[in-house]
Amino acid sequence: MDLVEYAQILFLVVVILVVSYYLGIYMGRIYLGKRSFLDKYLGPLENFLYGLMGINPRHEMDWREYLKAFLITNAMMGLLAFGTLFFQQFLPLNPNHAGALGTVLDFNTMTSFLTNTDIQHYTGELQLSYFSQMGAITFLMFTSAASGIVVAVAMIRGIVNQNGTLGNFYKDFTITITRVLLPISIIEALVFVFLGMPQTFQGAVVAHTLNMGSQVIYRGPVASLESIKFLGTNGGGFFGADSAYPFENPNALAAYIEMISEASIPFGLIFSYGHMIRNPKQARMLVAVTMSLFLVGLAIALYAETIANPTLASLPINQSVGNWAGKETRFSIAESTFSLILNTYTMTGGPMVALNQMSPLSIASSLFGMEVQGSPGGVGTGLMNLLVYVILAVFISGLMVGRTPEFLGKKISTGVMKYSVVYILIHPVIILAPLALTVMSGFSSFIPLPPNEAFTALLYEFTSAAANNGSSFGYLITAQNSNFILLSESFVMLIGRFAPIVIGLAIAGVLSSTKPLAQTKSAAVTDDPIFAVFLFAFIIVLSALLFLPVLALGPLSGFLGG
Repeated sequence: MDLVEYAQILFLVVVILVVSYYLGIYMGRIYLGKRSFLDKYLGPLENFLYGLMGINPRHEMDWREYLKAFLITNAMMGLLAFGTLFFQQFLPLNPNHAGALGTVLDFNTMTSFLTNTDIQHYTGELQLSYFSQMGAITFLMFTSAASGIVVAVAMIRGIVNQNGTLGNFYKDFTITITRVLLPISIIEALVFVFLGMPQTFQGAVVAHTLNMGSQVIYRGPVASLESIKFLGTNGGGFFGADSAYPFENPNALAAYIEMISEASIPFGLIFSYGHMIRNPKQARMLVAVTMSLFLVGLAIALYAETIANPTLASLPINQSVGNWAGKETRFSIAESTFSLILNTYTMTGGPMVALNQMSPLSIASSLFGMEVQGSPGGVGTGLMNLLVYVILAVFISGLMVGRTPEFLGKKISTGVMKYSVVYILIHPVIILAPLALTVMSGFSSFIPLPPNEAFTALLYEFTSAAANNGSSFGYLITAQNSNFILLSESFVMLIGRFAPIVIGLAIAGVLSSTKPLAQTKSAAVTDDPIFAVFLFAFIIVLSALLFLPVLALGPLSGFLGG
């Protein structure tokens, strides 16, 4: 890497932190109910929606009510999206005459976008109508992102409140869309159109080439999908090639906006957390830890992509410039690698690289980011993961030095610890169990790759599904195993999304009913550099204990020449 590439990375990191800070403070003010200039314009619309749905926005919900509203809303949205996909050939806005995907693929696609995963086992420009792209895909991109954000906000309220309530789900959900996601997405979509992304309801056009041939160029409402795709850490593009396709990523400015956008809410919610608990030092501590985890993963991947490939050592190829295989040639290796790590550490998916051509060490780093899920993680769910890590770290550090296990003045009870342990263990179970079953059943033999790479592809697929990330190797679906992979992956996505949220809200419910203790000198300090270092080490060690063996069997084995 030269100085220009270092400057590119530094610029992106600095801009991400600045944008995240101001967006986070703005979001914190919204969820605290503070007045803003938008009240005059959006208040009437929001009140109309509350009246239309028969909702009292002032009603405070306990964690069970909040969870019930969350689950019912998501179930209804899932049914609506499934119906749109299932009947798309009979619905309007289908200029390319897309037909049915098939029931299993419809279910997998609905599940994927409902859970903010957005794995795609279809080619969007060929197999989806514009109505499906907007009425199912883009719709779920907004609602799944909003769902993730509001449960994180509810968990923050659980830490602060003392009356057993977490707020009102319907109000939080509505203002997240009207005051955060929709305004920013509209502005970004207009910028993307200016930069060259299509936004039209017209069908494909046929271009005549210089050699007297012809080429079909597909288009559609791309910019409106791409804006929320990154802002909501969704992933999953309008086209099958995703962010590697020029219509989704027309130039360097568009790529930079996309990368800054996808990190702004995950990091921003940490600043919102500090604002809502009235302790900015807590936010700075967590941002330092998550950014450190991200930068370590990025450094590993950049090292892997800039060293010579030993497989090509005997060939007359100049490798001093690094590994260009699988990269976006319009940008540098550093920018392409940054895109991969940012996409996997924010649970966005949709990087502008070919995963199967990246270095095994880069793939291992990407997997580790999805296994941690808190560096910074996806919108909302990433902050929930971080707070559970903090609770566990506080408890363990208290045991080590003989301090009271307290978090922000509240005692960490046995119930909170039990919930936290189960929360952490869900992730490895839903990755490793289906991975083992798939390998033992023989379905991995249908993957057209050498055994080590096939194992890595399967590991990546289930990790991506469990982490609700969505990036994929793309080798897994064959005629022999398609329904098996699609269905098993769908259930992993559902469990990976909803089980942690259920437990996270239960933790919030217990904390919201806990009265704060009198401040004592024996209470653990959770906002100083010492705790930040401990938390960083704790996350690394815990994740390594859970996932290092399986990483050693997969990408690390490939890196070491196994």
